[in-house]
Formats: sequence, structure tokens, C-alpha cells
Amino acid sequence: MKEFIKRTITAFFLIVPAYFIIKYLPDLYFAILLSLIIFGAVLELKRLVLIDIPDFLMIFIIEAIMFLSIVLKIITLDESLFTILISSSVYMLLRINKKEKLNEFVKNFSFIFLITIYLIFSLFYLFKLKELNHNYLFFLIFVIAIGDSGAYFIGSWIGKHKIYPIASPKKSLEGLIAAIITAGLSGWLSIIIFPVNIKPQMAILTGALIGLFSQISDPVESLFKRASGKKDSGNILPGHGGFLDRLDSYIICAPLLFYIIKYIWF
Repeated sequence: MKEFIKRTITAFFLIVPAYFIIKYLPDLYFAILLSLIIFGAVLELKRLVLIDIPDFLMIFIIEAIMFLSIVLKIITLDESLFTILISSSVYMLLRINKKEKLNEFVKNFSFIFLITIYLIFSLFYLFKLKELNHNYLFFLIFVIAIGDSGAYFIGSWIGKHKIYPIASPKKSLEGLIAAIITAGLSGWLSIIIFPVNIKPQMAILTGALIGLFSQISDPVESLFKRASGKKDSGNILPGHGGFLDRLDSYIICAPLLFYIIKYIWF
């Protein structure tokens, strides 16, 4: 109960400023703030997997290149990926300069592309949703929050059939079903609170789909923590862990909603 109260208090102090930031902060400044949060998530993942490199500068360069592509649209996405490939190759040649460092090469080089695709690229879709319409981002946040709450309460109450015991020991089939149902219903409720031009049936189906995939995205991030023997990715948010713990569901669901909007809603 104490943990639940702590999580609720933290959530309240996150939700209120987040609402005003999403609704009123200009896109460029929102993107800069998002970049800083993603940077924090990358550092948390770096600590989890015990990677020495890339250092701060290389992470900044990767984020800056993706920023030029996704936010400023100065270069295309394929050009940004090619630029990251060149930059990271040069970087690794400069860093792996001793024989004793060779055994870390594959792990470190792979990690650069892991953070590029898994975190930086995927989480910038939060900006892309706000850029389309800030209510799309509210839709995503609302649906994930309600779906996670439904999974938590139903799973704690009647959850018996474990589905991700290695990644998330507490997740159950009953909680998964609850997440899909509550997320679906919250999709309908969301378009009432945060209006968008879409039929209620489509909002419900979209919400349910996000509820399903949020329960996939979350355990994937948990595998990193389980592999490193950690409970949370960080402790910057009381009761909620770190940035990565709060962003885990959005890693898959932000791009998912963007493409649903692009190819199905309109």
C-alpha cells in the first residue's frame, strides 16, 4: 500500500506539468525536452547492461542526428541512419585501439545501434504524435495509463496464470485481458476528453491494440533489468523507478499509434 501511495503521488506531480507541457509548449522546445529525457533513458540502459562506451559525446551526436531528421527535417531518416553508421564506425575505430579492448568491440558497437533504434528513434515518435495533434499524444498517454492500471488491479486481484515469468513475474493472463479491455474503453473515453475526429469504434479498437502491445513493450524493457539483476532502471522518480521504467510502454506504442493514425484513421 505504501508503494502504491508513493506511485500515486509521483504520478500526480508528473501528470499536471506534463499536461501543460504537451498542450502549450511549442513543438521545438518540446522536442528538446524530450531529447533530454531520452538521453537520461539511454544512460540508464547503459548502466543496466554495463557498457563502457559510447560516452556522452557519442550519445549526443546520435540524438542530434536523429533530431535533425525527425524534428528539424533537414535530412531524411535514411540519411540520418547512414550518418550514424559512419560516425559510430569512426568512433569505434578511435576507441578500440588496444588489443585488450577487442573482446568488448561487438558488445559496444551493437549497443550503439540498440539505443539508436530501440530508444532514440522509437521515442521520438512522441514528438511526431504531438506534431500531428497534441490530443493524439494525450490519447496514447491516457490509454496506456488506464490499461496499465487495469492490468495491475485485476492482476493483483485474480491473476493466476503467469505469462512473462522471466521478464515480469507479476504479469498474468488475467491482467493482460484487463489491460486490453480497459485500454479499449479508455480509447473511447479519451476522444471525449481530448477530441479527435475519429469514430468511437475505431478509438476502442485502437485503445485495445495499444493495451495489448503495451503489455509486450513493458516486459521487453524488464528483460534488461532482469539480466542485470536490477529491480528498476533508476531511482529518479519515487515509486516509478527511472526514465526508462516510465517510457517502456511507449517504445513500441508511440510508433504503433502514429502508423495507425497515418494508415488507418485517415
